[in-house]
Amino acid sequence: MKKLFLPLALLLMLSHTVMAQKLTLKEEIRANSKGTFPALVMEFPLATADQVKDAWESFIKDYKGKTNFSKKEKEFFTDDATIKEMSENSVDVYAQIDDKAEKGSAIVVWINLGITYLSQKEFPKQFEVASKMMDKFSQRVSSDMLEQKLKEEEKVLKTLESDLKDLEKEEAKRKSDIEDYKATIKKMEENIKKTEEEIKLKAEDQGKKKAEIETQKKKVAEIENDIKKSKK
Repeated sequence: MKKLFLPLALLLMLSHTVMAQKLTLKEEIRANSKGTFPALVMEFPLATADQVKDAWESFIKDYKGKTNFSKKEKEFFTDDATIKEMSENSVDVYAQIDDKAEKGSAIVVWINLGITYLSQKEFPKQFEVASKMMDKFSQRVSSDMLEQKLKEEEKVLKTLESDLKDLEKEEAKRKSDIEDYKATIKKMEENIKKTEEEIKLKAEDQGKKKAEIETQKKKVAEIENDIKKSKK
């Protein structure tokens, strides 16, 4: 169960951080590959351009159109997207992602309604639908960021758990070594005691042998004396 609690705690903690980023939706006149038109601009202070790009590529699929990305123009183009609340007809959607380096990133979205591009002044109701669409997209970015961060933290957690297992294995090995050392010490102590007893017995044997040698020396000396006396 512990493995479940930590990622959940991380997810809650990270969600507060990600959700804390202030997202503002503005309408600006911006240039895309077709010209200069009103556009929806949303900034992501905590998200990288790659994160926003990946999120948009996934998000725009929900609107059924055919999406292509132009490396030259650095622009997404979704042909015949379906946004029912906005228009009964299909619309074309253009999107560019700006990399703001340390300040995060931003997405610029143009919606071609067929006759003209969406603007708040001319199409207030449709603009409100687009605002909700972009709010939904911001939630997708936040969700993707959380999932990505969670994977990174789970990877760190997995590494830490692996390190802990290695430490536990090392501890078990050390404990096993200690038991082996204790058994060796016990065996050596038994050998020492046995050797001490053998030394004691050998010492007694040496004493006896020394006594026999002294006795034998006396016999040799007596015989030598007897030989000397016999020669006089």
